[in-house]
Amino acid sequence: MTQTLPWSEIDDRVRTIVSDELELDKGELTGYGDFADDYGADSLSLITVLSRFEKELRIKIPADELPGLTSLDGVLASVRKHAPQAAGD
Repeated sequence: MTQTLPWSEIDDRVRTIVSDELELDKGELTGYGDFADDYGADSLSLITVLSRFEKELRIKIPADELPGLTSLDGVLASVRKHAPQAAGD
């Protein structure tokens, strides 16, 4: 994957990865829904999400940020913080 994807495509891929790992339809996943409380995710699910970000998007999010990744909005903020420069939309 090139590093010049638009943010909208990166965001869509992040949403797809999270939805897949939490076994949700993309429409069920809200920006503010808590992964554990609202979707029943466990820490292994979140570790798998991070692993997929690294493999598929080449985005490495430090493990110490894992406790703060409780919602899609939080994940997207972290992805944008750690992603290589993306193309503008």
